[in-house]
Amino acid sequence: MGESQNNEKLAELCGAIIGDGWIQSNEKALFIAGDPQEDKDYYDNHLRILFKDALINVVPREFPYWKVYGISICKKEIIKRLLNLELPKGKKSESAKVPAWIKKSNENVIKSFLRGFFDTDGSVFCQRNYTKYAKEFDSKYHSKIRLRISNISKKLIYDTNKLCKKCEFDMVLRIIKRGKVMNNRNCKDVYILELNQIRGIKKWFEEINPSNKKHKTKYLVWKTFGFCPPKTTVKQREEILKKKLNPYILYKQG
Repeated sequence: MGESQNNEKLAELCGAIIGDGWIQSNEKALFIAGDPQEDKDYYDNHLRILFKDALINVVPREFPYWKVYGISICKKEIIKRLLNLELPKGKKSESAKVPAWIKKSNENVIKSFLRGFFDTDGSVFCQRNYTKYAKEFDSKYHSKIRLRISNISKKLIYDTNKLCKKCEFDMVLRIIKRGKVMNNRNCKDVYILELNQIRGIKKWFEEINPSNKKHKTKYLVWKTFGFCPPKTTVKQREEILKKKLNPYILYKQG
C-alpha cells in the first residue's frame, strides 16, 4: 500500500473515531460504537476492513450494557499510534479537533477524513415544505433533503468547516445553545454544520462518497423518488430501492 493511500485510510479511520469513538483517559482502551441495527452493516463491512487495512484486525460485537454495536481495542501499541495521530483521549468535548497532519494534507486525505467523520457523526434527513408557496407534493411528502454534521466540540466543528471550505462545500454553521438544564446540570452547546442546497448535497455524495448505508439509502431513496419517508430503517429503504416496498404507503391516507 502506497503512502498516499495509507494516509487516506488512516484519515478516514481518524474521522470515524473522532465521530463515534473514544480513548480512555488512562490510555488502556479504545471504543467506537454505533446503533446495533442502523450501523451494524457499516461496522461489519466497512469499518472492520478499514481497521484491518490501516492498523489491526478487529471483530465488531454488541456491547449489551451500553446497548450499542462496535469495536474495542486494548493493545497499547495501537492506542499509542492513534494518540500519535493526534486523536483525543478522555472528554472529547474539551480536546477533540482535526489533527494538524490532516489539515496540511492533500484534498484526497481531507475528503477521507470527512467521510469517516460524517459516516459516524453525520445525518441525512428530509422535511416537508410548510411554506404557503410550497407545491402540493412538497407539502405532503418529505422532499426537502438536508445533510448535517453535529458535535459538542466547538474546535472540532470549526476545524471541520475549514476543511469543507477547502473542498468547496458551502456549509451553514449553527449553534444550539443549551445552557443549564434541570438539577443544575450543565448541558453542552451543540455545533452544527449543514448543507441545504441540493447541488452541494449531490456534490457531497459524489466526492465524499459516504460508506454508511444509514446515510446512503436515505439519499438514494430521495434521489429516486424525490422524497424519503421519515422514521424508516435501513432495511425498509433497501426494500424501497429494490421496489419491494412502495414508499407512498408509508404515509397515512386521508
